[in-house]
Amino acid sequence: MKPVTTTKVKAKRIRSPRIVHQHDRRGYWTALLSLLLLAAIGWQAYSWGVRQGGYDRESSQREITALQTALQEQQAESRDLEAASIRYRRQAEIEQQASRELQQQLIAVENEKASMQSEMEMLRSLVSNNNGSLYVKNLVLRPLEGRARFQYDFTIVQVMEKVEITKGKLVMKVSGKLKGKKKRLDRSEFSDDDEKAVKLEFSNFQDVHGEMQFPEGFEPESILIEFLPRNKELKKMSKAFSWSDYLQGTE
Repeated sequence: MKPVTTTKVKAKRIRSPRIVHQHDRRGYWTALLSLLLLAAIGWQAYSWGVRQGGYDRESSQREITALQTALQEQQAESRDLEAASIRYRRQAEIEQQASRELQQQLIAVENEKASMQSEMEMLRSLVSNNNGSLYVKNLVLRPLEGRARFQYDFTIVQVMEKVEITKGKLVMKVSGKLKGKKKRLDRSEFSDDDEKAVKLEFSNFQDVHGEMQFPEGFEPESILIEFLPRNKELKKMSKAFSWSDYLQGTE
């Protein structure tokens, strides 16, 4: 027997053939149509529910617009009310301040009235001693701008109770020196109205104010204030005051 020879066969890798499947697009379109159908059914169901519930889109939109308009009007009114509130608060503050100032003025007037009453009581005691019932108080002399020009302020007081209205004439004279010589000026020589006397009519007191213009070079030394009453119960008042003692506003 011949010996059996063995032949080695080399193993080869066998590749399976690639099978290519063609996509079927009919399923895709079927799914898309199904979704659209479901959406349409859902919208119809929603619309039917809205109609069944009585919802009117146009009516609802009109109502919303009306509510927005009303809200805007309310907001505008609220702003107006807030502005008015601020004005009223400011007005109240101003009125309170004015009230406080008025109260202070009333207190000052009451204090002055009390002081005047006390002084009049003292003066009435002098009247009882036949010392007269007419007096000058609060005399003030002030220099003004310009040469030899002055302002005067004083009060004439009448304290006799039985005399309700005091009537008479006020006379003023200023004594001094003019160019080294003694000189007395009547009221007509230094007043703007050129009157020697001024008619007065008052109850208990009369404030007197005015200005004096002296000749150039005149140096005042004293002022004489006289009141000539028409009332029979009253006596003539005549009082001289030193100019320097009542001059204010000078160093």
